[in-house]
Amino acid sequence: MTGSAAAAAAHIALRRRIPLADGWVFRRAGDTAWMPASVPGSNFSDLLRNGVIEDPFAGDAELRLQWIENEDWEYSCAFEVSGEDLAADSVALVFEGLDTYCSVALNGVPLLRAENMFCVHRAECRALLRPGRNELTLRFKSPVALGAERRAREGVLYPAENDKTADHASVYVRKAPYHFGWDWGPKYVTSGVWRPVWLDIVRKARIAELRHEIVSLSPERAELAFTVEIEGQADGQAWLELTCDRPGTLPVRHPVALEPGMRPHRIAATIDDPRLWWPNGLGEACLYGFAVRLVDKDGPIDAMEQRIGLRTVEVVNHPDAHGECFYLKVNGRPVFMKGANYIPQDSFQEAVTPERHRQLFRDTADANMNMLRVWGGGVYESDLFYDLADEHGILIWQDFMFSCTLYPSDDAFLQRVEEEAMQAVRRLRHHACLALWCGNNEISLGVAHWEWPEKFGYSAEQFAAMVAGNARLFDALLPDVVARLDPDRFYFPSSPIGHWNDPGDDMRGDGHYWGVWHGELPFATYGERLSRFMSEYGFQSYPLLDSVKRFTAPEDRAIGSQALSVHQKHGRGDAIIGRFVREAFGEPGSFEHFCYLSQVLQADGLRVAFEAHRRNMPMCMGSLYWQLNDCWPAVSWSGIDYYGQWKALHYQAARSFAPVLVCAEVHDGGFRIHGVSDLMEDLAVQLVAELVDFDGAVLWREAREVRLGANEARELLLVPATDLPALDRASAVLTLRLTRQGETLASNIVHPAAVHASALPEPGIEVEILDAGAVRVRARRFARAVHIAAAPIDTPGSPINFDDNFFDLLAGESRVVRARDGRRFDSATLRVTSVRDTHAAMPARIALEGPAQRAAAAEG
Repeated sequence: MTGSAAAAAAHIALRRRIPLADGWVFRRAGDTAWMPASVPGSNFSDLLRNGVIEDPFAGDAELRLQWIENEDWEYSCAFEVSGEDLAADSVALVFEGLDTYCSVALNGVPLLRAENMFCVHRAECRALLRPGRNELTLRFKSPVALGAERRAREGVLYPAENDKTADHASVYVRKAPYHFGWDWGPKYVTSGVWRPVWLDIVRKARIAELRHEIVSLSPERAELAFTVEIEGQADGQAWLELTCDRPGTLPVRHPVALEPGMRPHRIAATIDDPRLWWPNGLGEACLYGFAVRLVDKDGPIDAMEQRIGLRTVEVVNHPDAHGECFYLKVNGRPVFMKGANYIPQDSFQEAVTPERHRQLFRDTADANMNMLRVWGGGVYESDLFYDLADEHGILIWQDFMFSCTLYPSDDAFLQRVEEEAMQAVRRLRHHACLALWCGNNEISLGVAHWEWPEKFGYSAEQFAAMVAGNARLFDALLPDVVARLDPDRFYFPSSPIGHWNDPGDDMRGDGHYWGVWHGELPFATYGERLSRFMSEYGFQSYPLLDSVKRFTAPEDRAIGSQALSVHQKHGRGDAIIGRFVREAFGEPGSFEHFCYLSQVLQADGLRVAFEAHRRNMPMCMGSLYWQLNDCWPAVSWSGIDYYGQWKALHYQAARSFAPVLVCAEVHDGGFRIHGVSDLMEDLAVQLVAELVDFDGAVLWREAREVRLGANEARELLLVPATDLPALDRASAVLTLRLTRQGETLASNIVHPAAVHASALPEPGIEVEILDAGAVRVRARRFARAVHIAAAPIDTPGSPINFDDNFFDLLAGESRVVRARDGRRFDSATLRVTSVRDTHAAMPARIALEGPAQRAAAAEG
């Protein structure tokens, strides 16, 4: 917003929003004593804050805190209302999120009942308010108990295999599915006021919604149609004033007739020489800030602001010669999607601060991603989340909140879902980042392949009825909501379209490929099994020891300890990681080394996938790995751990998702070298490929001029085995560079064969601290997966991430690495590790003096 527009929007004389964030208390139902509570919040966080329970994330605390989900809870708040406010035309209580079964009373009089965590509730309450002190009381019933009651009443056990509660009745409860447990998260079934509560005091009218439609878009002009939903309280005459914070559009003043009830009003606007919104890496994510004010002869009545991006997004999904394509076109241009699956950032939503959201999007954009999939077992995220996605050019694949099980389909359940879906679509549809809607995660896959009738004893008739109910929800209700409220946005019922265990499905739409993890197949399989759009795949790793220390006691820091077993939710997880680590690197020397090697392994494995997906563009047009982040400290598939520490995987994603990529695959003893470019321009570059041994000797070299087209992936060079010298492939690496006029556009180091830690040379890493935010590392001999760690001195508890890490260093090569986001570290805590160190302890030499000290010493 410009200063004038922001000031105008902020100056609202007649509508007031009074947040009810203070003075809350809570108790377990039946207890007499009240305790202080926080809103937004949850019963778990409030119990922890009052010293009633231990840290839910520490050790094996999860095992001792399951009683909380079975209890009912009461919350109360007293607040003041003035006589002036009571003279308004309307006073409503707005609850942005009640978790989940809640009866609300105001001054002892029932006001509303809630039974959907995902819905906003608004209740007119002026008649129940009194001048001065008022009391709000909320009674939350146990979602576990009510779900069990509904299951007993219905008599149907749905196949909710991720639900860890005794009755597996979470499908009856419209609440975040991950709260009931998942294979990467705990079972903490919360209750409470999870989003803000406020009094909405309205005189004359309020703006209920602002939405827009791009009528036409050309390089010369954009034509927009805004719809302003106004809820009037009485008849009157007013005006809508529309302004924009960027040049190219003129203010619009539009007369409106106010009348009781909700009425839409349309305003046309134009933008000359419009600037497009582009995904991260392709251009500016340009946003136009519009402000609409409702005014009458007495002054402003209400205002609303909205930022919009001028772009077109088309999801292309239809049968073709190879099967069924699935890709996105942005502003008419096919774009390869690079990113990850996003899960909620915390088991307790109130802990997700605005800064955590901001950091997550900085991390996402800095890893060269352009898409996140908001997975269907979590929540519809906050407004800030989508605002930040708009700002950073991150497209959002948005699931509705259904995952991995069939659901009820009775009329009452479908009515609740329809209201939930309508609210979600209305709230999110104006965002430039929003690319598509997906009905659910993996339910169609489960119906076809997970043998639910055999597992749960369904008769053929019973299962057919359940599947028909599934179609009512995902093939009728949800697409109808999207078609009515967001008709230009793509919807499809269920992801994935194909199944990983059936190679015949590989060419059908999007795919979740889990043969490498669940099937325990080698990483090379990622290069052989490709979908048209890879929307899930992954491999687990441990957090680094510094993170493990934050949620365990010293005696717990061993594979298989009870505390770590509680934080490893996959039954075969440790065995799979352990086998792959030993095969790749040999036996780790310590638990700390195991944690580190598990991350190197995870990054190595997914690098195979990243490169295979990108070099097979345009046959494959998307790569979203599982998963970006964690909701608690855990052994999981994440690339960023719960505390915000980048794992090796996230650093590898940043390298593999760079705008220009050079990579190679081993082929018949030789190499196929590929180039990939996301750029909009053709590139004339020099390819330099070298086989280099661990001491730095160049054993083979090839340099040639090559062309790489705009938005193209192609083979740049085929190197047959006969062109290469005879050598032990485990003692050399292939280095690749693409340069243009002396500038390196892309580089890579390829390992022709796996090398155990014991077979690597002693790298002789030398470290020089340049200042409190930068370090130079140099290797005398080849160093594999160099990892730099240090404690912060600016924000304790917030880990230091560097601009690169877990990188290979050639013999004689040095690299300067800086802390991200301008962070500063304690030089005394600096540690450097490479794969060779996991076989024999050989710490890098740390030179604590900086350039100034060295210069002074030389002069002396």
